Amino acid sequence: MCSVVLQVRRRLPEFSPARVLDFGAGTGSAFWALREVWPHSLEKVNLVEPSQSMQRAGQKLIQGQKDLPLIHSYDSIQSLTKSIKKSDREHDLVIASYVLGEIPSLKDRITVVRQLWDLTRDVLVLIEPGTPQGSNIISQMRSHILWMEKRKCRKSKDGADETTKDLVTQKNGAFIVAPCSHDGQCPLEKAEKYCHFVQRLERTSIQRTFKRSKGGQPLRGFEDEKFSFIAVRRGQRPQEPWPLDGLKFDTLKEQQAKRSPEDLEIDLEELNASQQADLIPFEEPDPVNYDSDVMESDVADENEEEEDERGHADLGGGWGRIIYMPVRRGKQVTMDVCRSTKRDGSEGQLQRVVVTKSKNPALHQQARKSIWGDLWPF
Repeated sequence: MCSVVLQVRRRLPEFSPARVLDFGAGTGSAFWALREVWPHSLEKVNLVEPSQSMQRAGQKLIQGQKDLPLIHSYDSIQSLTKSIKKSDREHDLVIASYVLGEIPSLKDRITVVRQLWDLTRDVLVLIEPGTPQGSNIISQMRSHILWMEKRKCRKSKDGADETTKDLVTQKNGAFIVAPCSHDGQCPLEKAEKYCHFVQRLERTSIQRTFKRSKGGQPLRGFEDEKFSFIAVRRGQRPQEPWPLDGLKFDTLKEQQAKRSPEDLEIDLEELNASQQADLIPFEEPDPVNYDSDVMESDVADENEEEEDERGHADLGGGWGRIIYMPVRRGKQVTMDVCRSTKRDGSEGQLQRVVVTKSKNPALHQQARKSIWGDLWPF
């Protein structure tokens, strides 16, 4: 949950939700993620959870907490709409996490998503397990929301005069904030793959004690949770210049030709150190020692700090999303990137991008740092 909310904040740095709706709230896990990411903007949180025991568990978790926003619990969307004024029904952010898969029929899922979209003023987030079924549910809801808003735009344009058509277009519509950089058909459907991402979670000591792997060995200190999601925003996708427009990158030979004689004097110790850094020694995996887990989380925090310092990628179609883990072989990095093929973000494709150090040292250095789920410029 926190990983998805962070993605929304990175893509929408100016977005600070005040009113939030959590559908299928459970014990309120989304509330804690929101409080971590937007600690000062939350004013009112509406929770929809039919289970009374879940509601009671969530209430116990927030007992004794300070500076809480106004929190109300409801057992259904219908009870929420009856209890509040029509002017107060819209929320800046609506979240439905791991709940659509529990609805058996596609027709009922679409009905629920339409109700949630009607309660959304700005951003709607849908999250499901990172399985073929969960990804298929997300893809279906994504297609339906975009189709619904496109149809609404067409009808509004047909009924508007020439002077108000542009204004109607700006107010209506929807576009995908994350993970997609386009609003066309999902290219992974044609490739017979499914869109999902991975979040590494730390296992508690109790889990390690009572759970065992198939071979009877102690579990590692983490597990990888797979999830699929979309974040949809009302309005039209901003038309931004693509990040690599007008940029020319020197090849490795061109960079070396431009170097002065002083730069060619390389310290032998620095050369040996750089060569050793490229070598990854083999280590026998130790299921009991979890020091590597801590190191990995430290690296993730450092990458997040570096991203904040560099700034944020815009919402234009010039940024693709890396699907699956990049493959690094020597001085070559291969990535599968879901990207927009048109400037307006209306169509997309899955493209295999190969970056070599000899042809583009600058992008190669960035590609070596990139991981599954990162953005890639075009």
